[in-house]
Amino acid sequence: MPLTAACIAVAASMLQVPEPTLWTILKAEGGRVGACTTQANGSHDCGPAQVNTETWTPYLSQLLHRPQDSVHAALRDDGCFNIWAAAYVLRVKLGEARGDVWDAAGCYNSATPVFKLAYQARLASAYDQLFRPARARRQDAHAVGRRDAGG
Repeated sequence: MPLTAACIAVAASMLQVPEPTLWTILKAEGGRVGACTTQANGSHDCGPAQVNTETWTPYLSQLLHRPQDSVHAALRDDGCFNIWAAAYVLRVKLGEARGDVWDAAGCYNSATPVFKLAYQARLASAYDQLFRPARARRQDAHAVGRRDAGG
């Protein structure tokens, strides 16, 4: 099943997470339906939101009373399920972060500070690409260029 804007909106509403944060995670992750990537630590991130299967498959399997292989396949192959799972992960992280969306979004990837900060930089770039007008981005780049040139 493909990932649609409606799936994203429903997942955000159901799990009470900010929809723009889900769009930003999707942009930063760059995954796709039907694909998994192998991480440096040997774990696997699947689907559009690159949900880590080793971490979340057992938990979601128990929560949803579904076999683990079914959950793993859905994370990989069902865009709507994948974004629902991503929203669920973000909801869990929001609880851990006491409602701090920026901290929770960073912890979506890793709670280890160095990795979280690097991921937050990716999120900031993705957010800018998605939600800041191109003109504002060009003006910021021009201002940085003038500053670097001593102007």
